[in-house]
Amino acid sequence: MSNQTILSAIFILSWLTLLFMKKADIKRLMPVGLFATVTSAMILEVGITFGWWVYPVKLYPLQNVPYLYGPIPVATMWLLKFTYGRFWLYVGADFLLNLFYTLVFENYFLGNRDVIQFQSVSPMLDVFMTSALGVIIYAYQIWQEGIFVRSETMLPSRSLNLQPAMKPFNNNKDDAEK
Repeated sequence: MSNQTILSAIFILSWLTLLFMKKADIKRLMPVGLFATVTSAMILEVGITFGWWVYPVKLYPLQNVPYLYGPIPVATMWLLKFTYGRFWLYVGADFLLNLFYTLVFENYFLGNRDVIQFQSVSPMLDVFMTSALGVIIYAYQIWQEGIFVRSETMLPSRSLNLQPAMKPFNNNKDDAEK
């Protein structure tokens, strides 16, 4: 199997798993998945610039690795779906997933196929960097959950019945008299 086929399958299959997630969960967790992608892309770019790792194989037409845009946001969404609200379970599961992803998938599987080459950073240090990022991602989701408040009236058009947290501006009688 060619590297292009493997990278394409990684990208496509990860997004197909969202067919098994409820639409309301996708809407709630998509912002954190995109946040994980952006922050991971920044770490990826810094690592390439400083020579921590090299990605000699690209998936045409993408210049970045396809699992940046596939498994990273999707795995983040699935992980938070099952562990959100239980911080230590999240930290443990995130660390184990990072360990498996970096050591087995990236270092062993993709490394043997010359898709990635760790240069001046050990794969284990990458696991710890990614796990530290996981804590930031969890904090982002806490912040993200706080921007919505439950509506007092149930509207059929809103599946979770969430509204923006900002309250409408009330005109003060004192302001109107001036």
